[in-house]
Order: sequence, then C-alpha cells, then structure tokens
Amino acid sequence: MDQTGILEGNLTKALFRMAVPLFLLNFLNSLYNVIDTFWVGQIGELQVGAVSLVGPIMWCAQSVASGLSAAAIAIISTKLGAKQKDEANRFATALVYFAFIFAIILSVGTILFSNTILGYLDTPAEIYQDSHDYLIGISFDYLGLILLNLYMAIRQSAGDSKSGVKLNAIASILNVFLDPLFIFMFHMGIMGAAVATVLSKILVLPLAYRSIRSKDNEVYVAFRKYPFQLSDGKTILRLCIPAASGQFLESLGFVIMNKYIVFYGAVAISAYGVGGKLVNLMYIPIVSFGSILATFIGQNLGAGNIERARKCYWVTMRISVISAIALTIIGMLLINPFTRIFVPDASEELLSIAFEYNFFALLTGVFMGWYMNLNSVFNGSGHTNTTFILSMLRLWGFRIPMIILFHKFTELGITGIWLAMLLSNILECIVGQWIYQQNRWVKTTLVQKELQGSSVTA
Repeated sequence: MDQTGILEGNLTKALFRMAVPLFLLNFLNSLYNVIDTFWVGQIGELQVGAVSLVGPIMWCAQSVASGLSAAAIAIISTKLGAKQKDEANRFATALVYFAFIFAIILSVGTILFSNTILGYLDTPAEIYQDSHDYLIGISFDYLGLILLNLYMAIRQSAGDSKSGVKLNAIASILNVFLDPLFIFMFHMGIMGAAVATVLSKILVLPLAYRSIRSKDNEVYVAFRKYPFQLSDGKTILRLCIPAASGQFLESLGFVIMNKYIVFYGAVAISAYGVGGKLVNLMYIPIVSFGSILATFIGQNLGAGNIERARKCYWVTMRISVISAIALTIIGMLLINPFTRIFVPDASEELLSIAFEYNFFALLTGVFMGWYMNLNSVFNGSGHTNTTFILSMLRLWGFRIPMIILFHKFTELGITGIWLAMLLSNILECIVGQWIYQQNRWVKTTLVQKELQGSSVTA
C-alpha cells in the first residue's frame, strides 16, 4: 500500500483499505480454532472442553509472537516513516533470529511441564487424557505461529496487510482438509486436531520465507547482509519484553480464569469454549481496525505528524464503536444456533451456560474495541511499557480479584466470572483513556529514543 494513505489523505478510506485484508487474515486465523472445535465437537461435548481448557496455554505462546510483532511494528514503521529503509531491513532480520529461538524454548518447555500444567488446572478426570494429548500436539505449533505472526507484522509495518492473507488462506484451507483426515480417517481423535493445525502452518512457512527474503519488498530479511548485532537485540528486547510480558501475564490470567470455570464442571469449560468461538468471530472487525492503528500511529509519529496520529485514534474509535454495536446485536441472535452447529448433541446445561457467557461477552465488544485501540496507540508510539501496565490492570488488577471475590463471597456462581469479565474491561478503558489524555505518547516516544541509541552503537 502507498504510504500516502497513511501519512496524508482520507483516513477512513486508508484505514478500511488496510483493515479489510487484515479482517480476512484474522478471520482465516480464527478458522484454525473454529474448525478444530467443529470437528472435535463431532466427537463429543467433553472433548471440546479438553481443547478449551488448554487454549490459554497456547495464548501464552501467542504472547511471544505478539511481543515480537509489537516490536516489529514500532521499529519498522517508525524507521520507514523516517525514510531509513536500510535500518528497517536490519531490524527485520534480527527479529527473525529471535522468532526461532523463542519457538524452540516454548515447545520444549510445554512438553516438559505438560502434566504440571494440567495438574494445576485441576483438570477433570474425564477430560485429562484428551487435554494432555492436545497440549503435547499443539506445542509443536509454536514455530509456525510465531514466524507467521512476525511475517505479517513486518509486512503490515510497510503498509502491506494483504500478503499475510494469502498465506493464511492457504494454511486455513489445508487445515479444513487435514482435520477430518487425522481425527477420523487416521483415528487420532483430539491429537489429530493438533497435528492438523501444526502441519497447516508448517507447510506454508517456505512461502513466507521466500517472500520475506525478496528484495522487491519495501522491507526484507537478509541474513548475510545484516548479521545479528547485540545492540539491535537489546533494542528489540526493550520493546518486546513489555508487550510480550503483558500478553503472557494476560494469558496466564485466562489460565486461572479457566481454573475457576472448570470448578463448575467439564461441561462448563466446554460451553465456554464453544461460546468463545462466536465471540471471537464477532470481535474480528474490531480487532482488525485496532491492529492497523498501530502502523498509522508509528509512521505518523516517525514523520512528525502528531495531529494526524491523534486523529487516527479518534477515527478508529468511531468505526470500532459502530461495528461493535452492530455485531453485538447480530451475535445475540446467533448464540443457540451457533452452539448446536458445533456440538450437535449439546446438553441443556451446555446450551444454558454458553448463552449466558455469550450474552456478557458480546456486551463487552465496545470496550474490547476501545481497549485494542488504546493498546495500538501505545504500541505504535513505542510506549510498550504502558501496554504492559494496562494488561496487568485488566486481568490482575480488576478481573482475577473480582472473580475470586464473587466466587467466595456471593451466590453468583459461574455468572460472577462473566460479570467480572465485563466490569474489568470497562474499568480498564477508563484508566487507559486517562493515560492517553496525558499526551505523553506524543511528546517523547520510547521507540524513537531506543532507535536513536541503537543507531549510534550499531
């Protein structure tokens, strides 16, 4: 995409031009879990619970991918905005080194501590073996997950949100065919769902590698031309660790949330798992615009266009609010039909819990969009420490304490978990907006300071 759409011209059109491909990309990414859940649901409703229980463990790995992506967008978009292409390429190459290292560490760690993790979650006996099988299988997905996320972030930083769509479309189509093949034809059950997800990503990695090495792209990776430099690594870590830590601890908060959900039985975690698929699909447009905003913020601040950066936030907010309201109404009408599609033999208990969860989660849509946009402002401007603080507040400052309080001191039951989820997002947005209004993100951006320092020492 031409940078003039980001740095000048009609913002709404530019946002839609970049967000629509990313919307397709996020939709295709969601299909991994949606397809897995659909085929696993054909086995039985308890198997859905097994996948849902260990889902946040995968999100912990996703946090590393998110941290690297946040660093990529902050560094590369700012460098491009400042017309420093060579340095953008150098940092892109350094980020790939980190992706390989983190993926190996996460895979080994998950395999070694799988039983410890499931024991901590008080995994019900009836889903323990399925949860263990899925967790072991999905631990091999980290390499594909992290590298593909980084590839998309690098391309997005240069204003290209279409390339990732093509690769993920291929991977999603592969997953559609591989799931029933491994689950039913090869009789691998829930392990087959994990294997299909892993293979669908691994098979497209050569295409991503070839694309990211091409010098025809505005930003490319060249290992010989840009050998790893310690100064670059330090800069990446200073930007990556806050964002990744925030995402990791946020994901860990969902692990603990699952621990409380499973207290109400294996059916409860199954209902939460199925309901979450509908909510995630409804959130896709909101998340897409929020993600694109980071690129607009980073490039405009890099070019010194502070007022346009501020305008980007408010235009995206308006789009997010309108989208969230419309999607909430649509989602409310789809709850029961959606659940029955994924779990044909769903019990009344599962249907009831899924409906209640979706009701509260859909009401949260407006605040999720608000939260995403605030995160993008701070990530795009390099203030990833602020993103870290907000992440900690949302889960550990508000949600987890409320879940524990409602659990111990009220008769709300599982409803207390959904209520805590809604209230934590509302409180988080109020705090985040207050920080935004202080305008520190436009006065001195952390990313500019870090990059200036790295340029001197490189």
